[in-house]
Amino acid sequence: MGSSNKFVDKLIVDSSAVVADESSSAVTMDNLQTWSCQVIWTSTTAAGTVQIEESNDGSTWSTISGKTQAISNDSGNVMLSGTDFAPKYIRATVDYTSGSITTVKVYFTAKNK
Repeated sequence: MGSSNKFVDKLIVDSSAVVADESSSAVTMDNLQTWSCQVIWTSTTAAGTVQIEESNDGSTWSTISGKTQAISNDSGNVMLSGTDFAPKYIRATVDYTSGSITTVKVYFTAKNK
């Protein structure tokens, strides 16, 4: 019996000229317990929020408490992360409010302990 090291590293949101809500594909978290999402955005006239969500069935989603980032009339980046993760799936959503988000990218990394 050996341990299985698992690692995921991928771009899950890569959007430009965002003017509506959107969601990334679900990432299966089998045996992955720690994760991070780097959110990078550019904007001059936007308002919105990037949220990290979790699900056990892949169709009913809940925002992970404290794992949101407001996007406003500026550019920026933030790292959101979690440990001891139990749900089967994770995804990122862009909750569009107004204006135009020039670009938004979410880089996702996860690994087992």
